[in-house]
Amino acid sequence: MRSLSAAAVIALGLAGVGSAPAAAPLDAGVRQAIERFEPHRASYDLTLERARSGDVSSASGQLSFEWRDVCDGWSIRQLTRVQVGRSEGVGLDFGWRFDSWEAKDGTAYRFFIDRFSQGRKTETIAGRASLQAVGEGGTARFDQPFESEVALPAGTIFPTWHSFEMIALAEAEQRQIWRTVFDGSSEDDGLTGVSAVMLGEAATPAVPEVGAELLAGRPARRLYLAYYGMDAGESEPIHEQEVLIYSNGVADDFVFDYGDFALRAELVELEALPKPDC
Repeated sequence: MRSLSAAAVIALGLAGVGSAPAAAPLDAGVRQAIERFEPHRASYDLTLERARSGDVSSASGQLSFEWRDVCDGWSIRQLTRVQVGRSEGVGLDFGWRFDSWEAKDGTAYRFFIDRFSQGRKTETIAGRASLQAVGEGGTARFDQPFESEVALPAGTIFPTWHSFEMIALAEAEQRQIWRTVFDGSSEDDGLTGVSAVMLGEAATPAVPEVGAELLAGRPARRLYLAYYGMDAGESEPIHEQEVLIYSNGVADDFVFDYGDFALRAELVELEALPKPDC
C-alpha cells in the first residue's frame, strides 16, 4: 500500500478523464489555497467499511497526520498502522512512517519512508527530487534501499503541491483532473497517476464534534481519487479514495478502498499548529 498524499468509491478508468496542464508556480488559485492553509495535526481511527473478500473478517487501525509550515517549505509526517483479521490463517499487521519536506514553489522534495509488517521494519525508502518548474520534468535520486536515479517526466508534481492544486481546481469547479505525482513511495520510480473527480458542490458541513475551531463555518468539497501505476496500459487503480477536504487543507471522512476491503477514517483529534515567524 502506498502512503497517502493529503492533502480517495466509484469505478473509474483512464478513458474520459479530463487532463489539464499543471499550474504555473503560485498561480492565483494555488496561492489562495496556500494563504488559507492552517498548519495542523490530525488523528483518525480506522474501521472496516466493507469487505469484498470472505477472507477479511475485521480491520482497524490508526492514522496520524501532521502538516507544518517550516518557512522554506512544508513538512509532513504521517504514521499509519492497520490490523486486518482473516477468517483463515494469520492476520495482517502493517503500517508505515512517512516524512517529507517540499519547497513552497513546488520544485524540490525530500522523503523518508519506513514500512512495517507484523511488528518488524521491512523496508526503508529515502531520497530527494527536483523539478525544473512545477509540471516540468526533473530528477529523483534514491539513497535507500539502494542508490538510483529516475527521470521525472514532464507534467510531474509533488504531493503537497498536488494537495493545494486539488483545492484550487475544485474551487474553480473543474470536475476532473489527471496528474502525475511523485511521492517516492516505491523504490522503482515513485510515480503515481492520480485521477481526481469532484463529487457534488461545495458545502459547509454541520459544526463537527472534533476540531470545531478549525472547521466550523469552513466550506468543504468531497473528492474521489483513483491512484494508478505508471505502466503502459494499466487501467485498474492500485487503490481508490474518497475524502472531504476543507478550504484550509484539513481532511475528514476518508474511505480508502483497496479492492478486497475498504477502510473508513474518522477524525478523532485535531489541533492547530503554530505558524512560524519567518
